[in-house]
Amino acid sequence: MPAEPEQVVILGSGIVGLCTAYYTLSLSSTTKVLLIESSRSRLIAGGASSYAGGFVACGSSWHEPPAQSLARHSWDCHRQLSDALRGESKWGYRSCGAVGLAVGGTDESRSKYRTLPGGKGKTVIKADKERLPAGQWVEGEREELDTAGGVAQVDPADFCKTVHDYLSSAFPDRFTTLFGEATALSSPASTLARAASAVLPSKLAPSAKRILTFVPRDSNATPTEIPFDRLLIAAGPWSAAVCETLSLPPIPLTNLPGHSLLIRPALSLFTPSTSSSNPDLPSEAVFAGISGAVGGVHASTSGLARGLTEEEKREGYTRSPELFVRANGLIYVAGENSIPERGGPQRKDGLPNKLPDTVDGVKELLDERCVGRLKRAAGAVSPLLKEENGAVIEKEQFCYRPIASDREPIIGPLAPNVYISTAMGPWGITLAPGAGKVVAEMMLGRKMSADVSKLAPTRFAIAKL
Repeated sequence: MPAEPEQVVILGSGIVGLCTAYYTLSLSSTTKVLLIESSRSRLIAGGASSYAGGFVACGSSWHEPPAQSLARHSWDCHRQLSDALRGESKWGYRSCGAVGLAVGGTDESRSKYRTLPGGKGKTVIKADKERLPAGQWVEGEREELDTAGGVAQVDPADFCKTVHDYLSSAFPDRFTTLFGEATALSSPASTLARAASAVLPSKLAPSAKRILTFVPRDSNATPTEIPFDRLLIAAGPWSAAVCETLSLPPIPLTNLPGHSLLIRPALSLFTPSTSSSNPDLPSEAVFAGISGAVGGVHASTSGLARGLTEEEKREGYTRSPELFVRANGLIYVAGENSIPERGGPQRKDGLPNKLPDTVDGVKELLDERCVGRLKRAAGAVSPLLKEENGAVIEKEQFCYRPIASDREPIIGPLAPNVYISTAMGPWGITLAPGAGKVVAEMMLGRKMSADVSKLAPTRFAIAKL
């Protein structure tokens, strides 16, 4: 087995970077990890890692073949992390059901950017004067979706905070977080230098390490050179821009904008099931299609974002909302993935879909029209989510998720001693723990726990031949 790296540098403090740091430090007793985050506000996991739905589905029926092995392994990692770090109490980890729902008809798809499994047991649920039958909280034709392989729910913001706090306290001598920008990367050491390093005493041998130039966020900071053995690009939707800055091979990465809501439901309208002593809403994820909703936020064949039409701005619903019942009683509502109007027109030299240069500028793009579409969709799915019935909008959120041209993750070596892990789209929370462990194993020279060969960045070069 080759010698383990002394220094691993990870660019990006989202859930992928944090999980990779966790497994690198857990698998090795000597390797040090430096986590670099570019946020000017010093935010840890300040993007989609904190604002995503937190839905975890790892069965093969939810994923295309290239990612199925990773998804299966990620379920084991989610359970292991929850057991090790008290996930049930710390980040609301719990198993849940999955429901497909047709509202007003069956002509609208229930997801524009996920592969949904087949369902069974269709039942029509109707409200009588805003009150649903006992045990029910959504209205329409519902069917139970396949949960084989594991389906669960987490609060991703709490997950990321817990993992970062744990790393900082459990590995004080081997884990460091810095805020700043990586601006340059040295060329790989020559073959002669690497050979000399292998045979000469350490005091005489030339360094085979690569150098990352880093500019701290501190005022009047000067560039610093950081030697490393392994570098991981895990900057989410900014990963392509990071690759360009560091003169690394380009990757075909864009982003998926997404608005979301956290709603406290009007529980006065909910009647618990007579067969259950639990007064709370059932633990389930609901994927709805609303017939007649003025929408078209996505071309379902591409899953890529576009702007709203004038008709959609005036009266539209989100056509395919997703609703997740969290352990804290809040309902997470998402599925509105149009490009925000705020922030003016797309800059010619800007990142795709108005993506700001850093995560700090994302919240300024939250679009009230998109929020309104989500609110109307939530109310169409459940009377418990209508503000006029007493529901309370706790948070309005916006984020960007990284997505590749073929809609599969990008995981693997990118250049000598440089790796990348990104493009998990709507499956970032599901796949991040498994991806973190597999990439840690790559960087440490260990046997990998899952087959991610079809997710390597080299697939794009092959496709061009």
